[in-house]
Amino acid sequence: MPTIIVCTNFSKTSRNALTYACSLINSKKNKEAFDILLLHIFTIPPNYSGDGIALVTINNSLIYVEEDLHEELEWVHEEYPTINVIGKVTTGRLLEGLEEEIQEMNASLVIIGAGGHYGDLWSWDNSILTALRDLSVPILTIPPNVTFSPLQNIAFACNLKSVSRYTPFNALKKIIQFTEAKLHVVYVAGDEVKKDPAEAQNELFVHEKLDELSPVYHTLYESEVVGAIGRFVENEHIQLLLVIPRKHGIWDSLFHKSYTKELSRLNRLPIMALH
Repeated sequence: MPTIIVCTNFSKTSRNALTYACSLINSKKNKEAFDILLLHIFTIPPNYSGDGIALVTINNSLIYVEEDLHEELEWVHEEYPTINVIGKVTTGRLLEGLEEEIQEMNASLVIIGAGGHYGDLWSWDNSILTALRDLSVPILTIPPNVTFSPLQNIAFACNLKSVSRYTPFNALKKIIQFTEAKLHVVYVAGDEVKKDPAEAQNELFVHEKLDELSPVYHTLYESEVVGAIGRFVENEHIQLLLVIPRKHGIWDSLFHKSYTKELSRLNRLPIMALH
């Protein structure tokens, strides 16, 4: 049975991400076929000394966390009684803890609330940014002001310069087939109107791989990636943006703090990282 992991720190943003996940499952006819693991990863502070006083403090914190998790489970079971939601508190680092639960639960997706503006993500702990880039399954970030509505238009930000046989076309197909949304493939080509031979070859490869989905292709001849995509998702009424994160490229551009103004169009848009 497919499992979705929803990360929580018991904030309003996390509650909103949980609501989005449950609403997404509720929108499907076979909603009983999905499980949700509501997961809190308790990270012990790096300055933890291990003495008696510190140990008592950690134990007390874990007790409070368990109580918070119990309250969240009570709420979600009351609001979404047809969805099987279980909870778990674990300790450790975010990336390692998530990956362990992904393997144990055979999870297919991780959902996490994105606090504030996307530009604020750079103020997150580095482990969160690493998880966004390096997890073995897709991870979906939900802005705090986003409420779920049936997905009709999904965009895939495709960089033709980096397309290869490792590009996760199968994962992309599963998402489109699950949501039954229209796929838009968007490429920001810069100021050059003519693609170089490698890009042209990769474009044919993308068309071949996604042919069964009958996507709509868009090439944006603009030099500023973030602004171009921001305007595109607004004009085309995109409800979900799919990206392939890398250390350098569109992922860093989309989440860099210097792009806060351009990101205003993306603050109401869930973004999913494929790997």
